[in-house]
Amino acid sequence: MNNDARFFFCLCGFTGFVLFFSLGWILTGNAFDALLRGSIGCLILGVGGRLLLGTLLRSLLESTSSVGEGGANSSGHAAHGLSEIAKSNSTPEELAVQASAQATSEAAAGVEPGVNTSV
Repeated sequence: MNNDARFFFCLCGFTGFVLFFSLGWILTGNAFDALLRGSIGCLILGVGGRLLLGTLLRSLLESTSSVGEGGANSSGHAAHGLSEIAKSNSTPEELAVQASAQATSEAAAGVEPGVNTSV
């Protein structure tokens, strides 16, 4: 799974914890009850963020594959690679890993060395 996706889940979970903990503390005034509500909020928003990111990845792949099939694209190589990823029925985590690996390999292919080693 991509590190950005993990960051997104942690951010959603932390937001859920803070929101539910604050509301629990304000409503009940009991620290244990607020902690329990905060942990439940962390779980709910963490899972919700995971579902949201999965839905966004799928819709992004579907839209890029339809653009790639629709006509000539200025970045035909990138559209071709994305359509290959979209054809495989993978989980959102696998799709993110494949897209990240493809972007990394394309970026590495165009990078020139920073040090001139020729004499």
